[in-house]
Amino acid sequence: MYSLLLKLKRSIKRLLKVQSDTRVKYVPSARSRTIKILLLVATSILIGLAYPGEDLFNPLDMPHRGDISAADVLAPFQIVVYKSQRELDEEHEMVKNSIPYVINKDTATSQNVYTSLNVFVNLIDSLRVVPIGPGPEAQADRDEAVAARFPFISQTAITKALSSPESIELLRLRLERIYAEEIYNIGVMQDLNALPVSRQVTVTVRQGERESVYPRDRLLDLALANGRLLTALNRLGATDSIDVEFYYLIGRGFLQPNLWVDMAEYNRRVNESMAQISPVKETLNTGDIIVRAGMRVGDRQEAVLNELARIRHSKALSEGWPVALWPVIARILLVLAAFGIQYLFLFYFRPDTFRSNPRLLALFLVFVLQLLLVYIVKRLGIEHGAYLYPIAVLPIMVTVLYDAEIGMLSTIILALLLGVLHRFDFTLSLMTIVIGTVACFTSREVRKRSHFYRIMFSVMLAYVALIYVVETLKLSPRHELAVQIGFGAAAAFFSSILTIGILPVFESMFGITTDITLLELSDLNHPLLKRLALEAPGTYHHSISVGNLSEAAAKAIGANALLARVGCYYHDIGKIEIPEYFVENQLSVKSRHEALSPSMSSLILSAHVKRGRLLGEEADIPDDVLNFIEEHHGTMVMTYFYNKALEQGTDPASMDKFRYPGPRPQTRETGIAMLADAVEAASRTLDDPKPARIQSLIQRIINDRFQSGELDECPLTLRDLARIREAFAQMLIGAFHQRVAYPQKEKGRV
Repeated sequence: MYSLLLKLKRSIKRLLKVQSDTRVKYVPSARSRTIKILLLVATSILIGLAYPGEDLFNPLDMPHRGDISAADVLAPFQIVVYKSQRELDEEHEMVKNSIPYVINKDTATSQNVYTSLNVFVNLIDSLRVVPIGPGPEAQADRDEAVAARFPFISQTAITKALSSPESIELLRLRLERIYAEEIYNIGVMQDLNALPVSRQVTVTVRQGERESVYPRDRLLDLALANGRLLTALNRLGATDSIDVEFYYLIGRGFLQPNLWVDMAEYNRRVNESMAQISPVKETLNTGDIIVRAGMRVGDRQEAVLNELARIRHSKALSEGWPVALWPVIARILLVLAAFGIQYLFLFYFRPDTFRSNPRLLALFLVFVLQLLLVYIVKRLGIEHGAYLYPIAVLPIMVTVLYDAEIGMLSTIILALLLGVLHRFDFTLSLMTIVIGTVACFTSREVRKRSHFYRIMFSVMLAYVALIYVVETLKLSPRHELAVQIGFGAAAAFFSSILTIGILPVFESMFGITTDITLLELSDLNHPLLKRLALEAPGTYHHSISVGNLSEAAAKAIGANALLARVGCYYHDIGKIEIPEYFVENQLSVKSRHEALSPSMSSLILSAHVKRGRLLGEEADIPDDVLNFIEEHHGTMVMTYFYNKALEQGTDPASMDKFRYPGPRPQTRETGIAMLADAVEAASRTLDDPKPARIQSLIQRIINDRFQSGELDECPLTLRDLARIREAFAQMLIGAFHQRVAYPQKEKGRV
């Protein structure tokens, strides 16, 4: 799976033509210029149109939410602010909760309860006066007569009512009083669960045209009514010594619900109230003050200003699309001007970056990514949320991927863009420049991932200092200042974390090699280097020595010393598979090439260049390092085998068959590697490595490479070559310095 991903990545990089940008002599072409122009224009239009900054139809001096207005802002015409759908929904919900449910009360039902109780009492009285027969059959006949008329009364209660000496009329009076005072004073529902849940704590009980409002918790259903009856009887029994159980058995049988919820009436009242809700939130006439001078813009003022912008936009549309598009076109032109400054800087001062379309694309993508992060944070809608913008992402990434100068300029361009896109917000632009400058300077030399913690703390301190100064000038309250400082610290933390995660993607996809990657590759425990040390130890030690020479020379001329050293570590990895055919790995006196023809030997030697490239690609080595493999020999002729071929009668015109495939060195670092490789190998042939002889050897090799044209395509000057010669000489003289001969012990002496 990993190998498939590597192949996919290499395919994408070839599609982007990342490798060819640094290895082919740059020749300006109409196609390349067209791509650069299209990239500039397309990015400007994309950002100008797609970035949802502040409303384009607000005047530039209009304050934003949270700002303190410097002067009175007046309404230039009548402004009608409408409620949002969310506000209307909240009002509708408030209306629903403010209107109590309507409950109809049936007086006929409660009257029927009293009537039924009177009929029961009269029937009991009439049966009591009739003499009881000689047997129990007569008593049973009376019970059955009552039970047939009142089936909801228990048999025990009927029997007791007929046989009790207590006045049944007194029972009626007591029950009627309890009904009237305790139960039917409001009414009884069948089941309280039929009443919908509501935040309104009252209900409206309607009896004909008369309405009364009662608390919900005073309503009774049949179960609660029975409990209320029993409670009242117990209270009565405590004073009058009545048979509570008998009274309860009789009284509960006559209870009937007389209340029910009238949802139709409730819905009618709710709809009627909702119809009275006005969609207009506020109306301001011409000349009315929207925001007073010295006042902070709040939610109400923001809504009015947004409506003012919407009306302006509508009026612009009514005048025709050219008028409506002018603000958009102006923003695109400003974005284009900002990126144009970046183009000019790269063209004059960083031509290598300007020539590489993939590197330009990567730079624009970093800008797009930064603006996207700012927009995401802005969408959170946090007050004073600008201090949460992770604006340090771009300065850190550009500085690490390119250099501090490009990072500084990109920071200024970002400040201009954010200022333009956020209606010339000076605080935001100032914050971007200050925070970005600190981020660039602390990101100049990132040699390992842990250095990002140094960047994080530096940016955090910059946020704290800037926020303290700016908000103190704004006279912000202390508690707000503490919150804003917390926002800045969070932005510094997340900026560093995001950069650590995103940076390797840009390094890999766009072929940009950073110091972090080079330091990881310089680890001698890298699988390729360990394999080289085990299978081709002579080549391994040669590569280490060449790396040291190249590093010293690169430092002398101001080139990338780390790249020069790491590139030389890997420049001969193609010799791993057949190390015995290379002289530094031959342990025996007899060479393998003695049995081969010169042309075959030249093919074997030149094959290590192509094979080294393939091995490096399989190990996911960056192209800047792989270029050392192909360029360290350039197109030099393998003189030994060519001369041997001439001795055997080969046509002198066949010299090209004995050349390395190249290309010639394209950068200062690969040019240094070519010279260091030849100098290190030749220095081992010196019998008496005195300083003068070493310097003469170095000069001869440099002259040879210069005169043969191998250095024509790399930007090494004569002054650079002189400094390289001095650096090589200093390193080799130190390596071949004379040592003091230690005296040997004489025989026979201890």
